[in-house]
Amino acid sequence: MEKPRNTVVNTAGITVAVANGPGRAHAARGGGMRRELMRKSFHMSSMALPLFAWIAPRAVGLAVLVPLAVIAVVVDSVRLRFRGPRYVFLRATRTMLRVHERRGFAGATYMAVAYATALLAFPQPIAVAGMLYNALGDAAAALVGKRWGRHRTSWGKSWEGYAAGMATSMAVGFAVPGIPPAAAVIGAVAASTLEFLPLPLDDNLRVTLGGALACWLAATLL
Repeated sequence: MEKPRNTVVNTAGITVAVANGPGRAHAARGGGMRRELMRKSFHMSSMALPLFAWIAPRAVGLAVLVPLAVIAVVVDSVRLRFRGPRYVFLRATRTMLRVHERRGFAGATYMAVAYATALLAFPQPIAVAGMLYNALGDAAAALVGKRWGRHRTSWGKSWEGYAAGMATSMAVGFAVPGIPPAAAVIGAVAASTLEFLPLPLDDNLRVTLGGALACWLAATLL
């Protein structure tokens, strides 16, 4: 069978070759994987915040996380309101942002708010677990689903990614001292399910706070 040829396009005097067929699809998948790796590398680097929140006294953790959340909200609000800051912000972050984040709050802002809220609302071990559900469990689900996902839902998520996210979140729950095993399992199931389902609320909020809430309820009631 003849291989698809590249299409040569002349636009404004600039000639470029555009890959057709499987080559184009492969390039698109490669670009999507690189973009996801960049996003999830940032996601996993946020693990430093729950580790800090675990080591530091609660008051010190709040003194850091709450101002970070406020600064993130202010920066995003300014960026959305004024053209100049928006231009600078998008030039620096466009390759990492999803389309809806260019016209709304970025995922990093929701993450900062979620982490600060978790430490305000829950006991320290459970707040840390909720943050790690997001930093590690969500990242594992996205990367495994993107690379090895074969069985996909109608909304695009894969069951392989779901399983990887749940396994990582369970490991997190068992690793954090002070969380009963049953609560660790329930929190992991809740966090990974909230990440998996196509819900309207930003996943940084629902994974961190929903997972922590489920873990806290299980630890309190069981």
